[in-house]
Formats: sequence, C-alpha cells, structure tokens
Amino acid sequence: MHHIRKAEITSPITTLASDTTTRLVPVAGIAGIGCIAGAFLLSPGGFAHFSHAYLVNFCFYATICIGALFFVLIQHLTRAGWSVTVRRIAEIMACCLLPLAVLFLPILIPVMLGSSELYTWNTSRDSLGWAVGDGDMYDLKTVFLSKNFFALRNIIYFAVWSLIAWSLYRWSVRQDETGEKSLTMRMQGFSAPMMLLFVGALVFGAFDWEMSLSPMWFSTMFPVYFFAGCVLSSLATITLVALVLQRSGRVTDEITVEHYHDLAKWTFAFIFFWGYVAFSQFMLIWYANFPEETFWFRFRSEGGWMTVSMILLFGHLFIPFLGMMARTVRRSKTFLLFSSIYLLIMHWVDHYWLIMPQLGASVHPGYNSPTPIPGPPIPELLCFLGIGFVLFASVCLIAGKRSLVARRDPRLHEALNYNNP
Repeated sequence: MHHIRKAEITSPITTLASDTTTRLVPVAGIAGIGCIAGAFLLSPGGFAHFSHAYLVNFCFYATICIGALFFVLIQHLTRAGWSVTVRRIAEIMACCLLPLAVLFLPILIPVMLGSSELYTWNTSRDSLGWAVGDGDMYDLKTVFLSKNFFALRNIIYFAVWSLIAWSLYRWSVRQDETGEKSLTMRMQGFSAPMMLLFVGALVFGAFDWEMSLSPMWFSTMFPVYFFAGCVLSSLATITLVALVLQRSGRVTDEITVEHYHDLAKWTFAFIFFWGYVAFSQFMLIWYANFPEETFWFRFRSEGGWMTVSMILLFGHLFIPFLGMMARTVRRSKTFLLFSSIYLLIMHWVDHYWLIMPQLGASVHPGYNSPTPIPGPPIPELLCFLGIGFVLFASVCLIAGKRSLVARRDPRLHEALNYNNP
C-alpha cells in the first residue's frame, strides 16, 4: 500500500543561498562580462562575427527562459498538482527574462546606431535587393523592419514577459509566507489573459530575432518551430537543474522519480513536436518550390551546412525520440541527466544553424551564398560562457534565501503523493 505523505517539506536544505553562492555572485558577474569582452576582441570576422555569435547564445538562453515561463503558465491554467514541487525552478528561470533584457543591449544598441552587420534590413532599401518582387508587401516589410519600431517591439516583449514572470513568482513566494489559498486562484486567473500576451510576444520575437536575419524570407511556421525549441529546452533545463540540486543535497525528498517521469514524458512529446514542425516547414517550402522561400534552405545545405542539417535531423529528432520511448529510461535519473545535457547541446546547434549561415549576407549585402562554417567557435563559446555566468549570478540573486519548493501551495499534498499510472 502506498504511503500517504503529509503536505510538509522534509528536505534539510531547500534554498539556493549559501556562503559559497554568495561569494560566487560577483565573481560570476565579472567573469561573464570578461568573457563577452573576450569574444568581441577575439572574433576573427570582426563585429559582424561577434554579433552573430552573441545572438546564437542570447537566443539559446532566452528560449530556455521563455519556455520556462510557458511551463509556469500552463501549470496554473490546467490546475496541475503534480508539478508543484518543480514549478519554483521554472519560476526562477522565467524571472531571468529581466536580466536578459539588459543582455539584449549589445544587440539593440548597434541596431539603433545604424549598424547592419547583424540585421541587413537596417540599411538602404536598394542594398537589400528589395526590388526583387517589389510590391506592397515589401513596402510593409520596410516599415516593419525599421530600427525604432524594432526597439519598441523588443521593449514590449521583455516588459510583457517580465511582468508575467515576476508577478507569478511574487505571488508564489508570498503564498509561502501567508498560506493564502486565494493566491492560487489569482495566479490561475492571471495566467489566462497573460497566455495570450505571452504568445503574441513569442511570435513576433521569433520574427525579429532570427527570421529577420533574412528579411526576404517568410514562413508562418517559424514561430511554432521557435516555440517548440523553447519548451523542449526548458524541460531539459528544469530536469537538469532538479537533478543537480538533489545531488547537492537540496529538495531531496520533494522531487521524486514520478516527477522526473512526467518531465520526461513532456520532453518526449516535444522532441516529436519539434521534428514534426521542422519537417512540415521544410516539406511545404520544398513542395511549393518558390525561389523567395527555397533560398533559405539552400543556404543551409551548402558550404558544409548540410552536415549540420543532418546532425539536427538525427541528433535532435531520431536519436532522442528513439532513446526516450521506453518507460524504464524515462525513470532513470542517470539517463535523464545525460539526455538533458545532450538535448541542450542540440538546442544550441539548432540556433547556430539558424543564425550563422547568414553571416556572409551581413558582411556583403546581396551575397547569394551561405557563409562557410567558421573555424574554431571561440567567440561562440566565450559568449556562451559570458551570458551563462551573468544568468547564474542572476539566478542566485533571484532565488536568494527563498524556498526552492512552493511550501504552502494548496496542491502540495497532491505533488508529494503523485504517482504515474
């Protein structure tokens, strides 16, 4: 007979704060800034190379946090009880969208200063080749892709995401102190309209950050592809963070194999969903065979990029899909640890594949071939470390001495006694 647990936190350590993490915060912040500066100085292709490398890693981390915010919203909307003990991890991750707004400045400031080394639309109409298929649609694109409108939109994105994330986190933490059950209903009611704003910001954010690197290309499925990557990477990160926390002696009793099993089921579903959307986008463009669409995939099948495309096809879809089919592996902490790291590596490769082939077009407007795969990815790795260090410091400050588990959530009892059927 299954033992019924009381709705009590029994782990000896349930906070991130310690003398070590307190000392690491300034060190991580300084190291992060130093790594980003090093990436700028060591970029072999100058500022254009640095800006693309920085965007790869910014999108990598931003999509994880956006996916975490979706996870929090959907748990409230569905009144989920199983996820109460892992939801706080996602809440903290989602709050990192505020420091990411600051980390967006190395992208935004050059655009506002008139640089076109990242976004080629930030220059004259003629140099972009707008004359091809000229018409009302391209006139509208010219208005949409302007630096002032671009800046305004991104301010709105981060304002919306930060408002949602910090409101839900603040109410959740307050419930730890007061135990007010009405806060659960408030978060649920708040999540419904905020989901609409969240989706709107995500769709246009996907257009602005990555799709507009090739302003002549268009795909209505790209935001869905972007969304699938957001959720998949956030699930892998939530799983990885939970495992690391438990190995450090934190929340040892509150997150069980049943929770990992559910996180793995979500991950398995979104591996397939990502692959389905990626194939659908490719198939529709291939079948239609319009030059104004197919060139985007041509850029990713020449100059060595076909190898990366095949890595994504097998490494991001087939291998993890087949690997996570069995129930036994979805309940193995060791397997989930390595699979989460593996999926995050594939997620990084995905953004590298989306962004870096456009580097040549940024340096030479009108350039009609993809940039060959750059040499050793030193700027990319330094940007990865730099943004990662800054976000690590942010997580330590956001989490502070607050509990890593929603202590007095009315559904805590359900989470602690959750069992997969």
